[in-house]
Amino acid sequence: MKTDLLPSLNWDIRTESVKISSMFDTGKKAIIRTDNNHILSIVGKDYCPVSNAQLMSFTTALTETGEFELKGFDEINDGKTILAFLQNKNPNLKINGCAMKEYMFVGNTHDGTKALTIGTANNLVRCSNQFYSTLKVYRKKHTSPFVFNQIEIQDIIRSYKVKKSQVYGAFDGMESVRVDQGVINRLVVEIHKMLETDSSISKKENLGWSPSMQLLRKSIDKEMKDIGNNAFGLFNGVTWYTSHEMRNAESVSGRISGTANQINQKAYRFCNNLKRASNNMAIL
Repeated sequence: MKTDLLPSLNWDIRTESVKISSMFDTGKKAIIRTDNNHILSIVGKDYCPVSNAQLMSFTTALTETGEFELKGFDEINDGKTILAFLQNKNPNLKINGCAMKEYMFVGNTHDGTKALTIGTANNLVRCSNQFYSTLKVYRKKHTSPFVFNQIEIQDIIRSYKVKKSQVYGAFDGMESVRVDQGVINRLVVEIHKMLETDSSISKKENLGWSPSMQLLRKSIDKEMKDIGNNAFGLFNGVTWYTSHEMRNAESVSGRISGTANQINQKAYRFCNNLKRASNNMAIL
C-alpha cells in the first residue's frame, strides 16, 4: 500500500450555482476546493456531495469500533478522488498460511463520477504483493445527504467481515491445485488480450509476446518458484507483476480501478475457476 499518505485533509469543498453573465441560472452547481478555488466538477442541482469533513467523521466512527486504525488519506487527480485507508488490527490474518496486511479503503469523489464506496486492499507480507477488491459492503450515491449512526457503522463492520471471509475462502485450497505450463500460458494470453498497448499475439504459444507479457511471465516464474507450481503461486505471480513491475505500480488509483486491478481480477477469477474445476474432478 502507498506509504506517503496524508494524516488528515486540510481542505474541503463548497458549492456555487453556475450562472451565465450573472443573470441566467443554469440549474447546475460547481464543486470547488476551498484552499485554492479550483473547480473540481460541474454537477446537477440535486447532487449531494460528501465533504472531506464528513468523510473524516465517517472514518473516525469506523476506527472507534476498535477494528481498524486510520493510516491516512490520499488525494488523486487534484482532489477529485479522495481515499481513506484504515488497517485491520487483527494480527492473525493469513491466506494459505501467508501473513497478510489488510486495509479497508473508503473512496469518495468530488467530480460526480462514482459513489462513496468501501473496498479492501491486501498486502502479502512476504513480498508486498497487493490485491484490491471493491466489496459490496457499503455504497452511497450522491443523491441524498450523507448521514450515518452507530447502528449503521456496526452493520458495515459485520457486512465487511462476512464479505471478507468469502474472499479469504476463495483462496483456500488454491495451493493444492497444480498448474502446468499450458495453464500458465493460457492466463498470460488472456491478460495479453486485455492490454490495448500490446501488439497482436503470435499464434505460437511462447513467441511474439510483448515485453510487458514477458515480464509478467518472469514474475509468475519467480513467485511459483517460492510458493509452488499451483494456483496460489500463479495468482501471486500476477499480483507481483501489477504491484512491482507495471508502469503504474506506484499509482493507488491504478491498482484500485485501473488496468492493474483489471489484470488482478482476471487472475483471481481464472485461479478460482481452476480450483472449482479441480474440486469437481475430485468429486467425480
